[in-house]
Amino acid sequence: MKYGLAKMLAIAVMTAGVQAAQAGDFVTTVPVVHVAVPAVESQAQLADTLREQGYAEITLADSAPTFTAPHPELNPARISHPETTPVRAGWNGTAVKDGQTVEIYAEIR
Repeated sequence: MKYGLAKMLAIAVMTAGVQAAQAGDFVTTVPVVHVAVPAVESQAQLADTLREQGYAEITLADSAPTFTAPHPELNPARISHPETTPVRAGWNGTAVKDGQTVEIYAEIR
């Protein structure tokens, strides 16, 4: 036998892990919107810009998603002060346009 039992078990475990990840939909195809903003813009100003472009249900969080907090926009404490929260380069939250939820990414000018 070319492979030892330990290698065969390791391959089986890795394969099972990949299948579980695919079954759990860890990879999503959520649309992304990139918005160019000035470096001093607040998230409240970003929300106003998005509303002008036809977006609704805008929810911007003061921190980016992490493995332990994958949806900071769902935590009321993370979205309570958009007027004083600066826009971050990268992910800032979500919005809805034409019935479709999109991820909002800012590109700082």
